[in-house]
Amino acid sequence: MNKSKKISRVISRELMDTASSVEGRSVAVALSGGVDSCSVLAALRRVDIKPTVISYTPDTHESTDFNMARETASNLSLEFVGVRVAMSDQSLENMARKVTSMGYHSKVEVESLSPMLWIARAAASKGADVLMTGDQADGFFCLSKWAAHNYDRSRGVPFRQRSRHVKDDTDPSRIDGIRARYYEEDLACTGAVASICESFGVEAIFPYRSEAIFRSFNGSLWSEINRPRIKEPIRLAFDDWFCEGKILVRNTQVNLHKGDSNFGDTMSSRLMSVPHLRGPWKTPKGLYGAMYRGDI
Repeated sequence: MNKSKKISRVISRELMDTASSVEGRSVAVALSGGVDSCSVLAALRRVDIKPTVISYTPDTHESTDFNMARETASNLSLEFVGVRVAMSDQSLENMARKVTSMGYHSKVEVESLSPMLWIARAAASKGADVLMTGDQADGFFCLSKWAAHNYDRSRGVPFRQRSRHVKDDTDPSRIDGIRARYYEEDLACTGAVASICESFGVEAIFPYRSEAIFRSFNGSLWSEINRPRIKEPIRLAFDDWFCEGKILVRNTQVNLHKGDSNFGDTMSSRLMSVPHLRGPWKTPKGLYGAMYRGDI
């Protein structure tokens, strides 16, 4: 049995165990067209739980992920809550200030956490006790440039050579080091998401924080788990659900705040042009750092 199949069995078991643990509670799932969140929904349906499906899109247009989530909810006869995030300057500034006040101030953190303020509020408004997400899976598949970059830095790799050869790396110990760094550093900000949800009286649950899933990837190379499809083990675990008429899944790997929602880049470019937020910073990172320090 190849590594993807072995890992897929662990993913299937762990996600279904987590899904079973919330039986009897009011559950919502934050859904995109990505395979991670879709697998969480598939696990819930396998144990006959019918969650509320929540997805967000900028209020300027409907993204592909938003439309896929809505169609998936319709296919499975689930309630769909579409969150339209206000993209006015004031709304974007309020989100950025809230996230930076929690101690998160990198560009990716601000851009990925800001919509969760709206998602958590929507879950609470529907009476959900639990919000489940697919966060954390990226790191297992070595798709996080941050983790690879920082692992290289810890080993003294020159800046220009960092994170360039993960796909072709044949050293399992290096790949496992990247996974461990991601898992331990919690890049996906699960702690922040949990705090945001808690502020609305909702418990956040992250099935991919499973230690068993983390361990199952040990010794596997990028090429063994991302071919022929990106995140092959997850796709194998729920192939019976990932099809037309059921759960719609993207074939490519795209961060939700990127993609055609263009949420992240729109947020940063808009805020950088707000007169009272201008300063010596030349990048969004500088702006968000200033908010975090209380300089503006």
